[in-house]
Amino acid sequence: MPDTHLEERIAGLEGSYRELTKRIDDLRSEMHRGFDGVRAESDNVRTRLDGLADDVKGLRDELRGEMSGNFRWTMSLILINWLSLLAGIFLVALKK
Repeated sequence: MPDTHLEERIAGLEGSYRELTKRIDDLRSEMHRGFDGVRAESDNVRTRLDGLADDVKGLRDELRGEMSGNFRWTMSLILINWLSLLAGIFLVALKK
């Protein structure tokens, strides 16, 4: 009698051990699926950020070109005003 009781307890422990092992394996596979999902999402975010960085670089280059053009226009106007002022001064000085 005592042997059957001990065997039942050991069988119960073996069943519990198998159930725990199955649950741990399920948890491990679920964690791997979760990590794969996070990895895929981070790769997606990285790809979108790379695309945005390229867009920002393009906009920066475009803005740099516009600023360079505006600087040339401004310097040209300043030079024309300065030259016309000097021409006016020389014309007035030559008339006297």
